[in-house]
Amino acid sequence: MSRGRRLTETERLSIARERSQGVPAADLAVRYDVSLKSIYNAANHASERQMANASRSRVIGIRVSDRDLRGFDAALARRGIAHRSDAMRRLMLAADDILRPDESTAEELRSMSAALNRVGNNVNQVARRLNEAKLRGEPLPYTAASHAEIRDLAGLVFDMADQIQELFRARRRSLDLSVTQALSGLNAEADHDAE
Repeated sequence: MSRGRRLTETERLSIARERSQGVPAADLAVRYDVSLKSIYNAANHASERQMANASRSRVIGIRVSDRDLRGFDAALARRGIAHRSDAMRRLMLAADDILRPDESTAEELRSMSAALNRVGNNVNQVARRLNEAKLRGEPLPYTAASHAEIRDLAGLVFDMADQIQELFRARRRSLDLSVTQALSGLNAEADHDAE
């Protein structure tokens, strides 16, 4: 075994890979003609470097249209935020909260969908009765009560439309609040106070 031999970077990476696959250190020491300590150092150095690389920040790039960028900058300006990169970093950290589906809104929408299906079935039954009477040449069975039912159904549909709009407004307010919380502390006043 040569004590003075230095491993190349390629050899160190190869040793680390083979050690992670279970190749005995003694076998590698013989093959590379180095001491056991050199083998262990090469394997440990590679794992330390992997851990360090995982904790390093990364630079990412995205392509956006001029219009989208102006819109993003305007949204930041409304909040008094001067640095785009800080805002993006905060939004990325808050992405789990911001992008999480709102289960209560989804459940309310499912409930409204079921109610709308029932309304649709009722309207179909009224239309079927009218069509059957027309085909048989009978007077249409459309009474004042039928008319009241149709008006009630239409009112229900309009009420549901209003409820759906309010659900979306509430969700929008919630998202705005989440974004504001994610971006808190980045506004120009906070930057100015820090100086």
